[in-house]
Amino acid sequence: MRGGIIAVAVLTGWLAGCAGEEPAVTEETQETKQAEDTLGAQTLGHGAIVLPPQARVRGRTVTEWAKEWYRWHFRVPADRSPMLILEQDCDEMQDGPVFFVPVYDLDTTYQRTCRIPKNKPVLVPLWVIINDYPCPDPSFEPAPGQTLEDFLRQGALDFNNGTQDLVVTIDGRSIDVRRHRHTSGLFTFDADPSLVGKIPDPCLVGGEQRGVTDGWWLMLHLAPGEHVVNVRALAPFGAPIDYTYTLQVGR
Repeated sequence: MRGGIIAVAVLTGWLAGCAGEEPAVTEETQETKQAEDTLGAQTLGHGAIVLPPQARVRGRTVTEWAKEWYRWHFRVPADRSPMLILEQDCDEMQDGPVFFVPVYDLDTTYQRTCRIPKNKPVLVPLWVIINDYPCPDPSFEPAPGQTLEDFLRQGALDFNNGTQDLVVTIDGRSIDVRRHRHTSGLFTFDADPSLVGKIPDPCLVGGEQRGVTDGWWLMLHLAPGEHVVNVRALAPFGAPIDYTYTLQVGR
């Protein structure tokens, strides 16, 4: 991979138990339910709902939440980062209105279990990357007249276009993820210095940087119980992707 592109093998496999149990509609989840009802969410059974790609959750689009996911991803120190420690609690340093399912940056095949509070929307990265700047590579610069945003976006799109045969299931049901690709605009994030050299990103400086993210994301609303998401594909660099998330939603 060239420049600042960091590929994140996002494994989404949710095993759903609690057949037929639907999530309660409370004041906290009313906005999510409204998005589901008015924008055509996909109900899978076992109380699993996939929000449409254009839905707004807590006033933000899925693409905006993807940027927040990356800000959280880079904020957690290395010694307790779920991205580097497979057994680490998924909710490390999470206190926002959306639950972020963490990836494991050190492999493209793995299994992980996450405990999730009830009545929280859940953002799942399927296969996502960030193209960040600046980078020690002196050639990693926009062309004359090209904006930094266009430069980073094009690099991210070109790389991810090499992803093949992306197949995602939730509770055993196949999901058509073609509409769920999200490409952000330019945004800033502030990486913890302890991540430098440990997360596979050659451009990470351990401070404030800019980037563009591209990839496939699902925003879910899950009933209490156990749900399983599985993601399979072939990564642009030829590695097989096969990971499963078991999501245990509190009652």
